[in-house]
This record gives sequence, C-alpha cells and structure tokens, in this order.
Amino acid sequence: MKRLIIFTVAAIALLSCASCAKKNVVAGHFDGLVSDSLQVDICDILNSRVPITSMVIPATNGDFSFELVDTVVRGLLIYTPGDERGREHGCASIVFVPGETAKVSGRLDSVVVDGSKFFQDQKAYNALCEEDRARMSELVEEYRKVADSDEAAADSIMNIHGEINKHVNELTKNFILENPASLYGATLIGRLVGSDGKDALEVLEAIPDAVKNGYVKPLVERAQTSAEKAKARSEAAELVKDGMQAPDFTLKNEKGEDFTLSSIYNQGKYIILDFWGEWCYWCKKGIPDMKQLYKDAKGKIEILSIDCGDTEEVWKNAIVEHELPWLHVYNPGEKGSDTAVTYALQGYPTKIILNPDGTINKTIIGEDPEFYDYVKSLIGKK
Repeated sequence: MKRLIIFTVAAIALLSCASCAKKNVVAGHFDGLVSDSLQVDICDILNSRVPITSMVIPATNGDFSFELVDTVVRGLLIYTPGDERGREHGCASIVFVPGETAKVSGRLDSVVVDGSKFFQDQKAYNALCEEDRARMSELVEEYRKVADSDEAAADSIMNIHGEINKHVNELTKNFILENPASLYGATLIGRLVGSDGKDALEVLEAIPDAVKNGYVKPLVERAQTSAEKAKARSEAAELVKDGMQAPDFTLKNEKGEDFTLSSIYNQGKYIILDFWGEWCYWCKKGIPDMKQLYKDAKGKIEILSIDCGDTEEVWKNAIVEHELPWLHVYNPGEKGSDTAVTYALQGYPTKIILNPDGTINKTIIGEDPEFYDYVKSLIGKK
C-alpha cells in the first residue's frame, strides 16, 4: 500500500494588522475538566509546535477567563497542565483575533466557540460541515483498523473519505462566495487550493479589497501563492509524462556548489529523482530500503535526493544523521523556480525514475514496494 504525505495547505495562516494592539477576551466553561486550572499556549498561527509564550489560568468548576492584547492573530491551544498538549484529556484550539470576543463551551476534545462576528461565522461554517466531518472521523478510525491487514478495504475507505472531503470543499467554496466580507471565510481559502488552484483563485476574485488589505492580507497572499503554484503544477503535469525528457534544473548541493541534473545523463545508469523531506514520516521510513537498493544496484543506478520543505540546516543535518551515501540538492521552493512545481509533485515521497538519457521512465508517488520491485526489474534488463 502506498504511504505518502499529500500536499496540504493550512486552513488558517498568519493574519496581521497595521493598527495598534487590540484586546481580546477569551472566556467560557469546559465540561468534564479533571483540573481546576488550564494551560494556554499562545502560538504563531503558522507554527504551533513551539509556543511564543504559555500561561496557566484558573478554571474553577470549569469556568475560565483571560485577556490577550496583540496586533496579530494568534493560535491558542488550551489543555490540562501536565497533559502534553491534551494527549489524554483533549486540547482545544482557538484563534485569537484582535478586537474579537470568544465565548467558549463544550469539552477540551470537542470545543464550541461563539462570540463576536469572526466566531459566529466559524460556528455557522462548522454547522454546515458537522455531519460530513463526523463521518470522515469515523472513516479514519475504520481505516486504522484495516490499514495493515486489508489493503482493498483500506483503499475503499479512503475513496469514500475523498468523496466526502470533496463535498466539504463544495460547502466551503459556497460559504466564502456567500460571505465574501467574512474574515473567517477568508481563513478557509487555503482549503480550496486542491490540485489545480482553480477554486481558490475563483474565490479570491470575490474577496473585497477591505478584507484583502486588512487582517487577512498575508493569508490572502499565501493562499494566492499556493493556488498559483497548484495551477502551475497542474500545467506542468502535461510536460512530465512517461517518455518525455525530464526538465533540467540546477540546485545547490550540501557543499553549496551548483549541481545540474543533466550532468549525470548518459553515464549508463538509471537516475532516481527522490523528492523528500526530513519532515516527511514516510520519506524517512523508506530510507533503509533505499540504502539497500543503492547497495544492491551499485553502478547501475544513481540517486539524486531533492529536499523540499526543510531549512538548509535541517536538510544538511539529515544527510549526516541518516548516512545517505548518494547525491543531494536543496530545493528552496522560491516563486518561479520551485522544482517540486516543475515536476508537478502531488505528494511526498515521490520517486521519478529516469532512463540514462534523461527521459522519464516512471513516476511512483508514496513509499510503495512497487518502486523497489520496478527498479530491480529495470536493472535486471541491463
């Protein structure tokens, strides 16, 4: 069964405001708390892994209230102190919007947020998607039960999940188009990027300038960039089909030197373009098998790993840590020169097998045993 990380775009991105800081009151009641206090992590909306700051607040009988003052939107994670971000008792995720008031209820593992306009719109949208989301959660649980034992059943479940997800996207698109001035609606644009960017670009046209240039300006720009990349990726897919000449590129290797793909053409070896990242679980999961293949096929294949999505420091450390003996380059993903876009990547890992002359032989998405079997069949023919 294929294992891969599909492209995803965050539903909410960094929102900023040029005006002065505004106060936000977050208050409410949680049912079923096992503690009389709560921990609140205040995070960059794009990165919740390392909080900007944290605080512990009282939650007597489940009631709590606290204030924040800031000029930008933040992500708030609320959970029981000592519970490692809610692994056992749940973690509520709430958005801080300058000047907006959040009224919180429910449980840590099923939070309900109401309040001022932003949160009213969020509540309305969640109500639209509630049934679909519940079914999708059920399907995820069903998938986990059969993923390692029944590939056909697992694939069937994920196909159903995909169809429901399409319906959620339709609901999302309609919600934004019907509420073009909604700040919350603008935070949903990233969900619509998809494989070709079409829906996201369409709704972006409907967003008024007052929204685009306000708190959500960076979000709108991020969504537009992602959508334009998706569109370019979709168009590029027509140029990277089996039998076509692979697009050439020049990227920096770990020594900071320029490395050009075509420099390894016509050396009698099949070339494997390995698009990966240290952040990608299935990319790393496949490293032992890649090492074994490289050893067994010595002199018959060349591997060029193209790191996408890491910092240069993380990438260089990963090469050393995993002891990867083949060629490496770093793809910075800059607008207009993103190699992942040029090769129309749809997920990670992706392995593109080139013939010795640089023509595309086959593309395999995901950590799939088919890749290793196929390469072995190729080198057996040489």
